Amino acid sequence: MRSIRVMVIDDMTLVRKGIESLLGGQDSVEIVGEASGVQEAATLIPQLDPEVVLLDQNMNGMETPDAILQLKQHSPRVEVIVLSEVPDEERAFRALEAGASGYVLKDISPDNLVRAIHGVCDGRTVTHPYITRQLIERFRMLMRERTDQRNSMQPDGLTKRELGIIVEMAQGSTDREIAKKACLGESTVKSHIRSILRKIGARNRTQAVAYVLRKGIMH
Repeated sequence: MRSIRVMVIDDMTLVRKGIESLLGGQDSVEIVGEASGVQEAATLIPQLDPEVVLLDQNMNGMETPDAILQLKQHSPRVEVIVLSEVPDEERAFRALEAGASGYVLKDISPDNLVRAIHGVCDGRTVTHPYITRQLIERFRMLMRERTDQRNSMQPDGLTKRELGIIVEMAQGSTDREIAKKACLGESTVKSHIRSILRKIGARNRTQAVAYVLRKGIMH
């Protein structure tokens, strides 16, 4: 098993040193550097040339997706594994969408972390089992919605799910309230709303409500 060059980014010195200590005895992993923030890491990446970056999810002053995008700008080929204290479905999805190749918990064993590092370098996406299950469920939901759309097209191509959401919007429900009623993540609801506005040619919620009334969807 070849040795992979790894960089650790965490704003807590003890965490960085702890990871370095745990992986230091692994022949197949070489810790080439560490940084307390993304800006610092961005300046070091060109000279250290890591293959994998272990990125703390809770970096001060920067959202994880923004941190990933910035790291990728400086080294497009670097693989990013996000380290989280607890499995957070929405933050994990946004990190993966931004280009992360892995999402694991900080209580992962050193051996499994080494496997994750090698896994992402081999082209695999490595995620905590809970996040994997949620990804599968989102895929199933997408397939069901596509089937619903094919079987029963609504006005302007809206799916049944989107039609339900636009009615909730017209009734004044917030994104969070819609998410709770529909048993969806809030970010998923926001994604549906963007799709709805695009399909009906509306720029905001007010125009969406006008659309509902104009079409007679809700009186």
